[in-house]
Amino acid sequence: MLKDLSNNYVLNSPENKINEFLTAKEDTLKILSAMEPHLNRHFPDNELSLEICDDLGWTTETKLLLNVRVSQEMFFNGILDHFNDIYKEIEPVIEDIENTVVLFPKINDVDTDKMSNTNAINVIARTAYFNNFNDGIIQREMSFRQIPKAQQMKEVVEYCRTHDNPNISDIVYDLQLELFDVDDIISELEEKGTKLNVKY
Repeated sequence: MLKDLSNNYVLNSPENKINEFLTAKEDTLKILSAMEPHLNRHFPDNELSLEICDDLGWTTETKLLLNVRVSQEMFFNGILDHFNDIYKEIEPVIEDIENTVVLFPKINDVDTDKMSNTNAINVIARTAYFNNFNDGIIQREMSFRQIPKAQQMKEVVEYCRTHDNPNISDIVYDLQLELFDVDDIISELEEKGTKLNVKY
């Protein structure tokens, strides 16, 4: 299995389950093979693993998750941009087929509930997926995350630090936060002298 891939992938799911998935969705192996050089460039020396995940909180279709293990620093330092770049780079391969592979960040020493619709890690994975393969309607229909203001503020600041002149709508949808919460946070931070350069 995965003989066309040069990396040694850890299998989080039983091998026969992944084999069945690849057999049923033959385009998946082609996608994985196309992704591999870009993964090596964006995430050198990082552990990769394959996992079948049914009925995620943000999509009802079975997906093959390609987990990329990263540090918390890497996760908060523009990992969504890396994911989007990888998807864009393999666009010629997946242009005419439905993508069945979702890149998924796994943070060191953090347990993730992949079924949660509000977990920040899931938000990154699904945002990259929807950014590249949908018109955004599904993403915008999803419920926003209910997290403490301090965490919201930290994520907004980090987002603005890792994105040049972001639109407030991008912050809202990428972080899955309510518009009025993001607007209040930006106003509060700018009143305190923090320059975020957010476009409205």
